[in-house]
Amino acid sequence: MQGVILYLLLFGAGMALASGVGRVERAGAGSRQQAADRVLLAGLFLLLFVPAALRIYTGNDYRTYIVRFHDVNVGNYVVTEPGFNLLVKGIYAFLGDEYFLVVFAVFAFATVLLFLAGIYAQSRDFALSFFLFMALGMYFQTYNTVRYYFALALVFCSMHYMAGRRYEKFVLLVLSAALFHKTALVVLPAYLLARMRWKKWYAAVLAVISLSGLVLRTQYMALFLRLYPSYLEEEEYLAGGDLSIVNILRCVAVLLLCAVFYAQAVSGDETVAFYMKLNILALVMYGFFSFVPFVSRIGYYFNISQILLIPRLLRSLPERSRKVLYAVTAVAGLLYFALFLYKASDIYIKILPYATWLSESGPLVPVY
Repeated sequence: MQGVILYLLLFGAGMALASGVGRVERAGAGSRQQAADRVLLAGLFLLLFVPAALRIYTGNDYRTYIVRFHDVNVGNYVVTEPGFNLLVKGIYAFLGDEYFLVVFAVFAFATVLLFLAGIYAQSRDFALSFFLFMALGMYFQTYNTVRYYFALALVFCSMHYMAGRRYEKFVLLVLSAALFHKTALVVLPAYLLARMRWKKWYAAVLAVISLSGLVLRTQYMALFLRLYPSYLEEEEYLAGGDLSIVNILRCVAVLLLCAVFYAQAVSGDETVAFYMKLNILALVMYGFFSFVPFVSRIGYYFNISQILLIPRLLRSLPERSRKVLYAVTAVAGLLYFALFLYKASDIYIKILPYATWLSESGPLVPVY
């Protein structure tokens, strides 16, 4: 129960700070609004970073990562990426012992910083984007699979450069993300595809690809395992993923919103079109390729755009429609967050119960 209270306080306090951050247009250099934004963003960063850095054994793979850190440090065989390995070895070498808490804190620092910077740089409504970031559980999920969510944060920031057609910076960020989680490489062709103008016959091709996921499952899995042979070592990975009804419904709801209001509000906005296409790709992934191990990790690269798409779309609507949809979004987000907290103690999430090393009486360096 203490963990639930903590998460509710983080959500509420975060929204209180986020509501003051400049929304539609950034104020000029040296202005009061810009100075206020910096203070508020610093407060938000500390609010989210501190509990992430202080946690211990909170997250579905926390203990697994401790072992991975150790294997990297002593030179055992690992399947993790070189950027991750070098960072862990560097931290342990600098500290002179296996202080795993510091590694988790470093990942928390970088991940929270990147997400907040990405939202501030890209969102038309910082408060609403932050609300979605929290309500959809994205912040709390960073307590799991720390190297993946760091990679996701880098990919999220890379969207800014793809939307602005600054491809060299986009590629650099994605390649940096791939050094920590190689699934990020799927972003290179997928984001380029989403940035293109789709012709009518693209829909037929997408439909064929989608249906092929239903009839060519064995062949796709064989190709996947050639690209990711490390999954052959884990039996549960070979069982494939599960059909994510929640993610499918999220994508469908967002696309329906776009279908109703896109022409009215933001027709011709290439950035909105880019986000919409990413959600179409996410829907295809969740609906027709659910057999792919950990399909959510790939799908999140696409549907993370929802925290930018929804505010951009709503801010462009007439005032009356905007107010109604803001209320609907708030209610839907809070219901989603309540469901997320209800399932937060499940073995696949396990961010409840929350524990902090400040209350630990045992050694904080593992003994092997």
